[in-house]
Amino acid sequence: MRKNPSTVGIAPGDGLIARFGAVVVYLAGETASTDRILGAIEAVAEGDHPGAAIAQRLAAVVFGSGSEPPPFGVVAPTDDGTVILLRGPVAAEIHGAEGARRLSGARAFTWVDEIVREPVRRITVGADTGSPITPLPRTDLRAGAVPGGGFEWRVAVRKASAPKTPPRAAATANPGSAEPPATAPAGFEALTDDSDDTRKDADSPVESNAGSGRPSAAHPQDIGTRAMPLAWSQTAGFGSARPEPVALQKNPATRGVRVPPPRPPKGSPEAPTGALVFEDTAYPLDRPYVIGRSPTTDDSVRNAIASPLSVPRDRHVSRVHAYISLNRGKVFVRDASTPAGTYVAGPGTDTWTRIGTAPVELPPGWRIRIGEKVLTHRTDERHPATAQTRRS
Repeated sequence: MRKNPSTVGIAPGDGLIARFGAVVVYLAGETASTDRILGAIEAVAEGDHPGAAIAQRLAAVVFGSGSEPPPFGVVAPTDDGTVILLRGPVAAEIHGAEGARRLSGARAFTWVDEIVREPVRRITVGADTGSPITPLPRTDLRAGAVPGGGFEWRVAVRKASAPKTPPRAAATANPGSAEPPATAPAGFEALTDDSDDTRKDADSPVESNAGSGRPSAAHPQDIGTRAMPLAWSQTAGFGSARPEPVALQKNPATRGVRVPPPRPPKGSPEAPTGALVFEDTAYPLDRPYVIGRSPTTDDSVRNAIASPLSVPRDRHVSRVHAYISLNRGKVFVRDASTPAGTYVAGPGTDTWTRIGTAPVELPPGWRIRIGEKVLTHRTDERHPATAQTRRS
């Protein structure tokens, strides 16, 4: 049985692709530092969560050696997600629950690193030429190093064993019938099709053990310098809220009306942490939100993963402007790559700080400024499951 069920497809090119256990690296060329980079990764790749150790060792090689290292990209597991390291003209496309987004190592003088915590279907890494990375059919690097211009890391499909026939059903089978007793069909734990025919749907998020809507894939967004993701060491402890499954067909009991996700029980890591107060309305922080002039256009709202928080009548606010998420009792906010930007400020200060597309914690008392509107995170708000007008 394979230890690492994920597959690594190889795209043609002049670089080098290497795999050490669950760690995959792309090197764009050959320099005096190539062997040192591969050796630093291989030395710690067999650990349970080698992502942080790899970043530390690569920092010593890249910034402590006399020779110029080649551009490279690394994908490695961490204790709470998957870390992506990019240096030089190397790009990565991440296809997950929120569609597709793009990172580029050329956007930083040192390197770009980000921990991906949301469910991911595939990640492609290769030379930043503006063209998509297309792996050769039926390629799968399991160990070692091969020539290539990039790679595509794909999550594998795990089959579930067929349920056994209950003894009562077997005993009541008609002994005179030539037909064997019926058995339940085998299922899949992850409803994912890895065939070439479904490659065009690879950007659609798929939920395990439940039907889910298939929103159209968003075009990859090139994250600029002003929206640089936080480093892996700056975002430790954050994880995106697990999306709620969305039914593919109408529920007869609700006559097709979409039922909002249930609130988490008290004491759970996702229990309500207060409310976002906007003008005279308190929005309970027991669910993710999409903020903007027209937040219902976002796929996460259409598929009941998040709730809309509308900010109308403001020309500085984009249709989808910012995202609010929860994790372990904490609130996080990130910008949606908007021209006007999203700003945060602490209590008692008028100094506003612009944030990027990486999640930033919003402690109680802190404020969010979107256009001319200000939302405040308060923990003293008592609220039902839906937004209600505050008492005067």
